[in-house]
Amino acid sequence: MKAIIELLVQTLGPVLYVLLLGGAALGLVVGVLLLVNSERVMHWNNRLNRWYSTRKAARSLDRPIDIKRPLYRWHRVVGAVVFAASLYTLDMLVFGFHTSALVRALRGAGNPALLALIVEGTKIFLIAGNVAALLASAVLIFRPSLLKGMEVWADRYYSPRVSTRSLDVMRYQPDDFARSRPRLVGGLLTLGSVYVLVTLSTLIR
Repeated sequence: MKAIIELLVQTLGPVLYVLLLGGAALGLVVGVLLLVNSERVMHWNNRLNRWYSTRKAARSLDRPIDIKRPLYRWHRVVGAVVFAASLYTLDMLVFGFHTSALVRALRGAGNPALLALIVEGTKIFLIAGNVAALLASAVLIFRPSLLKGMEVWADRYYSPRVSTRSLDVMRYQPDDFARSRPRLVGGLLTLGSVYVLVTLSTLIR
């Protein structure tokens, strides 16, 4: 785990540094232009300002797909596949998976006792889930009609487009604030960009 973290730091560190450096340089240019010629910056903002709605892009992905008809038509095949997969997974969890090895591999991530408790609890949860899958697959093979009552109770449709509707609205307050106080925004942006550039320059040494 420690080697993986070090590899990620060595790989992503230079990329993040370049991104921060480029963002700070761009912020410095925009900040100075807001102090010198704010009308040009606002003109660029109007030209570049576009609205992209994630709700429209995700509309095709947010449609429910009904698989009940092919599931009941091929219920024996599906049940046999689920039974075989659950039996194999259950065998690996009970006889082939030892939590002590995983706890030793993660010993640097936290308290060993707490890690052992979490890993053991996860194993028990997965075993219980696979036992339930075995029972469901047996029902699916021999008496699929028994699942219809549970299906009516469990069949629900949750749309993220409904819950995120209030987030997918254009908010003009930052633009209005920058238009009414261009010198204040330009000064803050310039100071912040200079601070970031000076901080990044010290990391090179």
